Amino acid sequence: MKTVVLLGQYSHFYKANLHAHSVFSDGRLTPEQLKKAFMERGYAIIAFSDHNRLTPHNELRDADFLPLNAIEIDVNDDKGHTYHLNFFSSDPEKTAFPPIDRVYGVDGINRIIATGNEAGFLCQYNHPRWSFQDAHDFVGLRGLWGFEVFNTGCEKEMLNGWGDYEYETLLREGNEFPCAVATDDNHNAHPLDSPHCDSFGGWVCIDADCLTYEVIFDAMREKRLYASTGPAIHRLEVDPATGTVTVNTSPACAIALRCETRYTPIVRSLQDDLTTATLQLPADYRYFRLEIADSHGNKAMTRAYTPKDLL
Repeated sequence: MKTVVLLGQYSHFYKANLHAHSVFSDGRLTPEQLKKAFMERGYAIIAFSDHNRLTPHNELRDADFLPLNAIEIDVNDDKGHTYHLNFFSSDPEKTAFPPIDRVYGVDGINRIIATGNEAGFLCQYNHPRWSFQDAHDFVGLRGLWGFEVFNTGCEKEMLNGWGDYEYETLLREGNEFPCAVATDDNHNAHPLDSPHCDSFGGWVCIDADCLTYEVIFDAMREKRLYASTGPAIHRLEVDPATGTVTVNTSPACAIALRCETRYTPIVRSLQDDLTTATLQLPADYRYFRLEIADSHGNKAMTRAYTPKDLL
């Protein structure tokens, strides 16, 4: 059986912030200022996901930068609970999301997700802890493309930016296997050099051959990416014949394979000197994913892969 390459098959990993706000909603920086600041830190892609407003910024596109056309939609109840959903458009020129009814609850949100999916949008579920949500609010969702496992803005504001436990809960208890996504959700109320700055803390790396809208969107649709707050994943492959997963990374102190049970093969070091690991899959796994940690508390996370991904 042939080795299956899950990440690192293509020529580039493009660094992307898939949740950003500009002066077109409640952000403090213009799209031009955001492009400059993020490109200086190695980013090639920003999804301008302003609140309840779909505004293309194709004037910013060049050979080294791609603006993704996106919108963040909120649905609220009267007790402070809220759904925030990012929708990424397959059409870089689209200026309006289809009409929706904002009805709080799983059924109402599923109708919104289905409406978006039918119109060519990918849907990302955002910051469960900041939204005061639990498993009852998200396990029943259908058609999710992505799930925020880290949100810089929420971490800076309230020390609750992680959503990795919630992601694990969705994988174990539901039937959806969305991407793990780390984002900023930046509004930039503080200077870029401030400890309160809500930019540059979480990102995804998209595995693709070139920086065009069609190619990047196809890579996103195929879930060829990973989330990170620090470590890099250079290559991830599986040998179906031996049931082993091999990953190559930037220097790290722990590399773990997580499944739906407590079975967690892991390699550890006392310092950041690990750059590769080969880990054994269990015999009858439902899904697996990789987590890489460094000594500063940063992590990289892959999405959950199922046996179908190895066919």
